[in-house]
Amino acid sequence: MKLLLINPMPDFVDAVSKRVEDLTILTHPTLVSRHESLASRGQVIPFWPKSKVDPIAIRSLFRVLRDNKPDILHAFSPRSLATSVFATMGLRQSPKIVSYRRIAHALSWFDPGNYITFLHPRIDLHCCESDACAEYLVEAGVPRDKCKTIYNCIRYQPPPFSKQQLCERFNIPSDAFVVGTTACIRPIKGIDILLEAAAHCVDLPNVYWLLIGPVEDARVAKLIRKPLFGNRLRMVGLIDNAGALANVFDIFVMPSREEALCQALLEAMSQGACPVVSDAGGMKELVRSGIDGIVVPRENSVSLADAIRLLYADRSLVNRYACSAQKRVEAICSPENMANRVLQMYSSLIATES
Repeated sequence: MKLLLINPMPDFVDAVSKRVEDLTILTHPTLVSRHESLASRGQVIPFWPKSKVDPIAIRSLFRVLRDNKPDILHAFSPRSLATSVFATMGLRQSPKIVSYRRIAHALSWFDPGNYITFLHPRIDLHCCESDACAEYLVEAGVPRDKCKTIYNCIRYQPPPFSKQQLCERFNIPSDAFVVGTTACIRPIKGIDILLEAAAHCVDLPNVYWLLIGPVEDARVAKLIRKPLFGNRLRMVGLIDNAGALANVFDIFVMPSREEALCQALLEAMSQGACPVVSDAGGMKELVRSGIDGIVVPRENSVSLADAIRLLYADRSLVNRYACSAQKRVEAICSPENMANRVLQMYSSLIATES
């Protein structure tokens, strides 16, 4: 089996490369060095389309396809998928094209950007990050048998800092009960709902609220200026490799209005934080409410506050959920698990043609 993977996740590539000998990777120039170990077994080519219709990228991909003749082309981003659609149009022998859908949002046939990507008839199969992503494709008219749910992957890395060190870094008492999140704070992430829930919990002693990530939400910017949190709110902005710091949280909250699966959630569960998430998208597939954490209705700050209060009052429950969440993400979101499922999907796709 000859594979061409465009803009894939590095951990996934590491797992696949142990199983496939003929492998070509097209990736962002800054990630080429991340795949140096593949040099003896395959090609790693710098590639990053500037848009969904980038003539230079289309010609470059056409040449790679013509010279390598892969059986499978798997595009992991919308830009690379659109580029793949155009680049394969002039080929006598076209590979099977697989997408990777990481957005739980409705698609429209009237949107040209959707048509040249996930709704294009040249796409043979859609690999979906969650069932929620797959359902939106089906609702748009994509046959259900062309949509396969395969969860994203994460490889556990020991946290570089202890919780005590991180509390010192963020000016939080070492014995504090830390609730918060890591996100690019946009309206879709629902961080305003988390802040409203925090306002309902101001009576809880020694609870600190930690938000890691840039603020791009006017409502959040307004809320954090209000004196609601008794000097116990920490806004620390953008931090490199923020996911590795999730062990600072006793409770990791992701109150999104829409969500495919959320990489930050995988990172937090992997680091041993207790997750509390909204029922948006695929998060409720990963977090089994009452087993791995708590799932609350989206747009409901009162329910979120109730969940935080419940966990604050029962630290043994926090620890039980955190332990279960860590085991669950290790079991179903390991790079090896993802690689196994994806390779089975490739084999089935090739077999349907023969």
